Amino acid sequence: MKKRRSLATLLRALEEAGADDSRALAHFELAVFHDNNSREAEAVPHYEAAIGLGLDKKRNAEALAWLASSLYKTGRPQDALRRLTQARAVALDAKLGRFLDGLERRIRRVLTDRLVLAVYWLPGIFL
Repeated sequence: MKKRRSLATLLRALEEAGADDSRALAHFELAVFHDNNSREAEAVPHYEAAIGLGLDKKRNAEALAWLASSLYKTGRPQDALRRLTQARAVALDAKLGRFLDGLERRIRRVLTDRLVLAVYWLPGIFL
């Protein structure tokens, strides 16, 4: 079982990381920490940094999926759908695929609801 790390430990690991792969992993672990503690808005920039620096295939797929989830939870469903599409393109794990299926349904429901409300409230349009 993997030991839980404190925020201070994760921040120190990020400060001490030298190479891009070490920095990517430190950002990823910090993002997961924030995500798991219901701080999705704080997780987003760390997921983005980790992806930008380059993660191994498995973690990259997870980071994209969990970034999509965090974006959805912070009210950015269009950005979430874009990242979800990227995650689906690289996801190899069936469990992650099922997670993405459920997330996509929730995102599309929100986008559909927003579209319906926008059409309903357009001036001069009567339903």
